[in-house]
Amino acid sequence: MSSDKIPDQNPESLSPDTETTQKSQSLTLDLLPTEVLLQISGEPGKDQDTISAEEFKGLCLLSPPLSQVYLHPYYLGDNCGAFRQALRNANVKAMDRCAQFGAVPDTKWELPESDGCKCISERRHTHHRPIDELLESVYLGKVPIENGINALKWLLERRFDMKEQKDQAWYEANTHCDHFPDFLITMLSKSPDRVYTEGICQMIKLIQSYGYSLPFAMNLDTYWHLDERDRLSPGLIRKPLDEALRSHCPPYFLEVIMQDYIRRRVDFSSTHVLPPVFMESWAGKHKFAYKYTSSSLVFTPNNLVFAPNSVVFAPNSVVFTQDQQWWKFTNLLETAWGIFLDLMDTSTNWAEQYRGEASDILEQKIKIFAKYGILNEIEEEMLGSIVEAMRSMSTPTKTSSITGVTDWDAQCCWDTLVKALRPFTTEWDVYTVDNWTSGEGDIDTWGDAHRYHRFIIDREWNPYEMYRNYQLQNDHIRPMLDRPWGSKGVAKGDDGWWMDREWTRVVRREDRLPSYEVIREDEDGYYRVMIFDDWRLPEWIHGQSYREIEKVVSERWTDLYVTRGIVPKFP
Repeated sequence: MSSDKIPDQNPESLSPDTETTQKSQSLTLDLLPTEVLLQISGEPGKDQDTISAEEFKGLCLLSPPLSQVYLHPYYLGDNCGAFRQALRNANVKAMDRCAQFGAVPDTKWELPESDGCKCISERRHTHHRPIDELLESVYLGKVPIENGINALKWLLERRFDMKEQKDQAWYEANTHCDHFPDFLITMLSKSPDRVYTEGICQMIKLIQSYGYSLPFAMNLDTYWHLDERDRLSPGLIRKPLDEALRSHCPPYFLEVIMQDYIRRRVDFSSTHVLPPVFMESWAGKHKFAYKYTSSSLVFTPNNLVFAPNSVVFAPNSVVFTQDQQWWKFTNLLETAWGIFLDLMDTSTNWAEQYRGEASDILEQKIKIFAKYGILNEIEEEMLGSIVEAMRSMSTPTKTSSITGVTDWDAQCCWDTLVKALRPFTTEWDVYTVDNWTSGEGDIDTWGDAHRYHRFIIDREWNPYEMYRNYQLQNDHIRPMLDRPWGSKGVAKGDDGWWMDREWTRVVRREDRLPSYEVIREDEDGYYRVMIFDDWRLPEWIHGQSYREIEKVVSERWTDLYVTRGIVPKFP
């Protein structure tokens, strides 16, 4: 039978128990020979025009002999469609029933080009395996998380494939894979409640217990195809630890991540120049392109152009494959931003059950880091400073506020977290940048020894810009912004992101005051000096609050375009 004739495939509805029950009933169809019933229904596997699935199920319930004829083709039909439906329902009893009929292959189901997959994978799935069908249903909330865990255990016990899908970016440069799909980590970031989060963590722990690794890096292709400015914004999960540091992730999830290092015999206190052999396969390789110019080869990540499910390299480019970065940096500005969202933003589903819960959770995670020897002295101080800042806050949060968090509340929270990191920007090995690129590797530290992991404060990130973007994307805050240009230039882009053209015009110094000449005098006499407008936004490390920065930008805009009447150079 075709899939369109199976609106409600339920393998359990055709179980022997049902047959036994029906035998005790006095039914006319039960008295008919099977040959006659097959003429009524059509013979599975032979007749083109069989009756509908609903009518067929009714006949099977009325006639045990017909049920016996139909059962085996039913389970194997439509590429084992009954098993697929059982997976979607996370119904272990139905999966067992399919197994009795040999209808549980580790197969693939092709997906339609449009509206075929709801998974949040880096590249759209063109097909689903059993694990993909199950994870999609769990993600969409179609099954209780407990049922999802039991169904996953069933698949693992029968050695179904749990690796990342073949259609994902990893396989552009790697033939092997020992990590499970990134999708599971992404599901954590979309968790609707604590029960779901706990369930996903248990699923990850369960898969790991069968020898699979967590992904070492995530969303690499997406990252390198972003505009350079967009790479300096939070939101893209690039490794499991990024998510593990969020308040909604339980502390023990850090231990799960650590296990992947421990079983590779990692000593976190050691440093290496060359990549340790046992890390190479986990980190994997990355494919990139060099583009020919008239005089040289120039690397540009944007030579990699997305097709629906593959990478297409630009003309006049040479494709290379390079070992992936085997060490990791965690930017504490991004960590602090995740904490800020957990405390203040209603778009995240997690909220403190008591005031100070988030700081308690982070403190527990610091102890786990210390247990595994991951932190040096200054890293422990930085994380501890964030905890102290969280505990010092008197600002209303989304849990404690009755009327809701205001823009001012959010500003105070963010300023407090940023202030906790500011003293450490004097440390050169902390206030640094992750300069690893696909084309040139770690251009600043070739030949240097690296630790497996470091906490840094990325000097290319700007906390003021981070909060400004937050204001613009927040539907409650954006209409309330009070700036001298009002709503002028505030618009949603094609990518769905709100932009403030006038703010950008000022901060990027697109327009400047005209230069002018002055006469000065020294011991040698008079001389001419050209004065140029060198205004620029103060750096966050100098200590201004976001409100002070708003005032500076507003005054600059007024001076340029109102007082001086400067005509903007660009639209």
